[in-house]
Amino acid sequence: MEVVKKYDEPELVLLLKQRSQPIFSYLYDNYSGALHSIILNIVSEEELANDVLQEVFVKIWRQIDSYDSSKGRLFTWMLNIARNASIDTVRSKGYQNS
Repeated sequence: MEVVKKYDEPELVLLLKQRSQPIFSYLYDNYSGALHSIILNIVSEEELANDVLQEVFVKIWRQIDSYDSSKGRLFTWMLNIARNASIDTVRSKGYQNS
């Protein structure tokens, strides 16, 4: 049986800012389900929601240095990225024409 380490938020953020691949995988494994549910509530198409989820994790990876713990929790920051990406997708002309 494999032991999975749990990270507290400051440690998780620090390792993400250091561009740790295993931590990014940990983040995806632990948060993708919740973020996918949020995206699916807005986008409503499973395949498109999966695409948005991938975009969201790329944004998280690229923008982690802009995360400020004094403004809120990491999950809240990621949730806002997911929500905004979902809304942008729904507002896009391609989505409206489909």
